[in-house]
Amino acid sequence: MHSSQKWIVSSCAVALMFIGSAAIARGDDVAQGRAIYLHYCATCHGPTGEGNGPVARDLKTPPTNLRLLSDLYGNPLQEDKVARAIDGRAEVEAHGPREMPVWGERFSDEGHAGERQVKERIAKLVAYLQSIQTGARSASR
Repeated sequence: MHSSQKWIVSSCAVALMFIGSAAIARGDDVAQGRAIYLHYCATCHGPTGEGNGPVARDLKTPPTNLRLLSDLYGNPLQEDKVARAIDGRAEVEAHGPREMPVWGERFSDEGHAGERQVKERIAKLVAYLQSIQTGARSASR
């Protein structure tokens, strides 16, 4: 094997290691996102995300079936849009009241988390939501 071929093989091996570790990290993100979901979201959205949590019937606006987000945001989900909806801090007051808690503020207040930690927490939640999609756009996967 020539030195240029060895370099290409070595580069490919390193790239595959990074891709593999990213997939493992993504799996960890999903698991951690599920834990966040069950702690904060399942009360309204239900344990499986179908909008049927124990307090759902007491709310003026029924909680969204989170398993169908791909019908609104495509598949894969548009992570930035879903994250902004969860965060809630950027919503304009003129759009009316928000039924869902402003999780960006809540996560920031808990333990005085910095902005990076808030965004990481929301990203893990979005990773979990991606993993539970069953909407029509998900069927084409």
